[in-house]
Amino acid sequence: MKIGIVGCGLIAETHLRILSKIRADADICLCDRDVQKAEEMALRWKVESTYSDVHELLSDAKPDTVHILTPPPSHFSLSRMALEAGCHVFVEKPVTETLPEFYTLSNLAKAQGLLLYPGYSTLGMPVIVKAKKIISSGDFGRLIAIHCNYGCQSPGNAIPYGDPNHWSYFLRGGILQNMADHPISLLLDLMGPIEGHHISVARRNFLPHDCPDLLHVTVNNHDQIGSFALSIGHGSADRRAHLLFERGSMVIDMSRMLLSCLQGRGPHNFIKKGLSGVQEGLAFVNGTIKNITDVIVGRLQKEPGIFNVVHDFYRCIDGKEERLVSNRTVASIVDLLDKTWAEIDYRPLQERTG
Repeated sequence: MKIGIVGCGLIAETHLRILSKIRADADICLCDRDVQKAEEMALRWKVESTYSDVHELLSDAKPDTVHILTPPPSHFSLSRMALEAGCHVFVEKPVTETLPEFYTLSNLAKAQGLLLYPGYSTLGMPVIVKAKKIISSGDFGRLIAIHCNYGCQSPGNAIPYGDPNHWSYFLRGGILQNMADHPISLLLDLMGPIEGHHISVARRNFLPHDCPDLLHVTVNNHDQIGSFALSIGHGSADRRAHLLFERGSMVIDMSRMLLSCLQGRGPHNFIKKGLSGVQEGLAFVNGTIKNITDVIVGRLQKEPGIFNVVHDFYRCIDGKEERLVSNRTVASIVDLLDKTWAEIDYRPLQERTG
């Protein structure tokens, strides 16, 4: 198999590490507009072929699959080129910036008999996969509400990505747009079709270009409510989801890969409250011990969410249909985030005053 990597930034290192484990015999080609960056990465990973132009990569190397790992505004055009060249495409989140763009790519992939696979890594986390299996069993009943706190903290409260001219600050939603897919993918994957939403945004004048650093989104349908808070540099990297069901509740700790499930109905008395606390504590302790054991024996991969979605991409190509990320979920994510960035109306400060 021949694999093309388009975009040689930090995330490309992760993809190359994963491919070395699941497609060790693949012939890999690297492509980046900065050819020096591609050549330096090629030396580190012993890759022979590098390109500075995607058209040359597609016409000369003729890859079977292409990984699109560039900034979001280029995802649509690059994915379309790769699909038109007959390649299966893995594209990092967000897959596109607008819903019509996603439908165009999705329809093109279907017409070509190819796979378009969006890299929403949160849905590949082992703890999320485990929680979804429990939910699908029906033991907890229908989901009523879900709230997710998703914190992103840089060491020493430094400006995320360091460089104020990093491409993330020039997205439609600023740096928030580069992170919002994580919590929102979980909400929209677990909930039914969304009928309404409300968006709040705040700034602490912490980020370059007057970029917002705190986002809160609430969504609802006729019998479910969901919400998430995404924060940048607020002193906490805590990432948890709290789920309320008809017959119980669930806490998913995405930072530590831990899961706590509490079943039961009726009001809490003193004994129930005490036992529920013990039950939750034991679940986290046992989960922690298992995680440590899995790391020691090599069962727990580094960045397992990305590892699992990339692995799933190739399993789907091989005909082993898993599909951790459904088209329904992707369409919902793209649609809601498109509306979110339009409502925020963020533009870098120099664009507003220029």
